[in-house]
Amino acid sequence: MATQWIGVLQPPDGEESNLIDPVNQLGNNIALHTVCLTLATAGVAIRIYTRVGILKSKLGLDDYFVILSWCLTVAFSGLMFESYHWGIGRHMWDEPVTWLVPALKYFTIAQYVYLLLTPAVKLSFLFFYYRIFAPDRTMRYLILGGIAFVSISHVTVFFLTIFSCTPVSHAWNEFGEGKCWNPTILPYLSGALSSTTDLYVLLLPIRSCLGLNMTLRRRLRLLAVFSIGIFACVTSLIRLGQTHILTDSTDATWNISHIAVWAVLECNVGIFCSCMLLLPRFVERYFPKGVTSYFSRLWSSNGGSKKERSVSNGPWKDGSWQSPKPWEKSASKPAAIELGSTESLNRQSLTV
Repeated sequence: MATQWIGVLQPPDGEESNLIDPVNQLGNNIALHTVCLTLATAGVAIRIYTRVGILKSKLGLDDYFVILSWCLTVAFSGLMFESYHWGIGRHMWDEPVTWLVPALKYFTIAQYVYLLLTPAVKLSFLFFYYRIFAPDRTMRYLILGGIAFVSISHVTVFFLTIFSCTPVSHAWNEFGEGKCWNPTILPYLSGALSSTTDLYVLLLPIRSCLGLNMTLRRRLRLLAVFSIGIFACVTSLIRLGQTHILTDSTDATWNISHIAVWAVLECNVGIFCSCMLLLPRFVERYFPKGVTSYFSRLWSSNGGSKKERSVSNGPWKDGSWQSPKPWEKSASKPAAIELGSTESLNRQSLTV
């Protein structure tokens, strides 16, 4: 029998090796990556357009880190797609032995990208906080301390992971000569660090946000953003909790796929959550009376009666878009939000 048609492991009792069309997680994984990338891409596009096109301001470090995060998550998904092609998501007894090294190679490189992706997402939040809360001396120090800790700790883990094997290629090709450190230490260290910094980034602005002078509607928007952030933290904790699966099980190609699911959710939800901070300004610009009202007016202009169109409220009248009058603009202008009791937030500041 040709070597390529030999499974990496012998199947356990009650199982049979299937190298042609085995049970795998490919379909679910591709769907998850596609949905997450679509949401992240839409969020980043809306954020950048809102910053430049609506707020008429320059991109800041927070925006650049969001763009960097998006580039890294695209690279991460691309590498994972290639690893799925080589058998990640199959059981080890359904994995041709000649596929194992390419599969682990692409997954390992994807892991390196992930170790840069997670701090990039966190730094986008921290620099956004700095844009808003810098006048508060205590918050400024907490944010700068967080930026320094996230940068140094995650970069350290990144290089420790890369050089944990000698040569580096021994991380995915154990058939050659080489050695690696204890494989259980770095995954737990990385997971614990990521979960801890996730919680720090999530909880850091709560005290200051409670002191902002804003309407109940805006407080609810802010609560929605933090709720999504909590979900990202939960996915990080779940991924940490599943680390033992990789270290205790021999079915690596199958279990890697399970853990990758939570990594994809954690990073892309984080990116989308950071972009939601500017989403209200986009909505207020294009849906000033709400999304439901917009579609109601759109239906009236296309399918309603002429009378209905003539009395419809808002800028959509008689089937054409009319610019709001000056008094309409001022009436819909959001109320100012203040930081504490003295510092006013300008138009580049918190918009939820």
